[in-house]
Amino acid sequence: MKRSILILSSLFLASIIFGGCQLFFLDTDAIIATRVAEAIDEKFAEMESDTTDSSDVSAQPTYTPYPTNTPYPTQTQQPYYSYGYSSAIGTPGGCLNAIFISETIPDNTIYTAGDGFVKSWTIQNTGYCDWNTNYRLVFLSGSAMGGDTFTYLSNTVSPGENVTLTANLTAPSSSGTYHGEWRVQSDQGLNFARFWVQIVVN
Repeated sequence: MKRSILILSSLFLASIIFGGCQLFFLDTDAIIATRVAEAIDEKFAEMESDTTDSSDVSAQPTYTPYPTNTPYPTQTQQPYYSYGYSSAIGTPGGCLNAIFISETIPDNTIYTAGDGFVKSWTIQNTGYCDWNTNYRLVFLSGSAMGGDTFTYLSNTVSPGENVTLTANLTAPSSSGTYHGEWRVQSDQGLNFARFWVQIVVN
């Protein structure tokens, strides 16, 4: 009887010892598994955070548009007294250039229909070519007011010299404002210098 009790006690003690060891090892495995699972969860959380941050970084910034350019102010038309250059020569300081010096019969002078008058313009040769006697004053456009279509220069005009050009004109028979454009024409048929006559007929 005592022997049976001793055997049973030994078996019970052994079962407790082996069961405790097994429980110890099972708890250890569970703890390790739990730690691994927690580490994996943390890693996934970090990856999701990095993805969110990278999407924020990839967002393009908003650019402020350039300001609208202010247009240049409209240029005022040049007065008639500023002379144009020959369309063929086309450069200041070239062969055919002239500037206005003075004139008779100011613009909008009033005349009675049929009145005769002499319009004259004094200009200066500012080019580097002589104006020989084959150069001429020519009517270009507008109202000729009975003047000649062209008149040759009476003498050569060297660079830097002045010349007075004249036109014998007649006030038209109807009332109104009349404007006629004139030019100097070279011996090669090139027109340059710009001047005109403008009168009012009552």
